[in-house]
Amino acid sequence: MPLPFTKRGICEPSQIRTKAEGTCLFPRYRPSQKQSMESDSISFSRLFDYIKSHPEIPHKEEPSFSGFQDLYLQLVRNVPYIPGWYAWTNKFLPQEQRVIYIGQSQTRKTSSLNARLKEEFLDEFVALWASVWNPDEVVNTLDRKYRGKYTAPIKRSARKAGATHIVWFGKRGLSDQELDVVEHALIAKYNPPANKQSRTHSTSFSDLLNEAESALQSELSKLA
Repeated sequence: MPLPFTKRGICEPSQIRTKAEGTCLFPRYRPSQKQSMESDSISFSRLFDYIKSHPEIPHKEEPSFSGFQDLYLQLVRNVPYIPGWYAWTNKFLPQEQRVIYIGQSQTRKTSSLNARLKEEFLDEFVALWASVWNPDEVVNTLDRKYRGKYTAPIKRSARKAGATHIVWFGKRGLSDQELDVVEHALIAKYNPPANKQSRTHSTSFSDLLNEAESALQSELSKLA
C-alpha cells in the first residue's frame, strides 16, 4: 500500500499505450535482436545532504517536498526506459552482505527502471530519512502524524534504512516471467533483510540469471 503522498506516472517515451486496457507496454523485440545488459548505481549522498538540512519528513504539498522531488528526479534522469531489477545496497558492509532489498520493474505496472525508481523514491523515502535520523523516531513521528493509518508501509520502508545506493540492471525485451523468476532467484541467494524471503526458485532462465547476477556483482564491487 503506497503512502498518501505518492502519485503514479504515465507511459514512457519508448512505450505504447493499449486502447483496450489503457496500460503501458514495451514494443515487442524480435528474438534475433540480442540485447545487452545495462547497469549502474545511484548514490544517495546528495539526498542525505538535503535530508540533514530538512529533518522533518515533508508531505507532498509542502515546499520542502518539492526540493526533495527535484533532487531525486535529477538522480534518475539517466536511468533507461528498460525493464529490469534494482537493489538497495549499503556500501559499508562486506560485498556479500551489501544487498538490503531487491525489486523489479514490470512491463505492465511500473513499465521501466526509470519509472520504477521514480516511484520507489516516492513510496520509500521514509527509508532515506531513517538512514539519516533515528529510525525509531522517524517511524513513531509519522505513525502519530497519520494516527496509525499507514503504520505497515512506514515500517516496511524503514527496513531499508542504512542503504547508501540503488544499483539497477536490466535489458530490453524482458518478459514479466523472466523478471519474476530472476528476482526470486536473486532474493533466495542474497537473502536481503528488507525482502520477504524466497527460499526456493525456478531453475528457468539460468543464462539470464547469470547475466543479471554478474551485472549486480560488478556494480557492488564499484561502490565507494
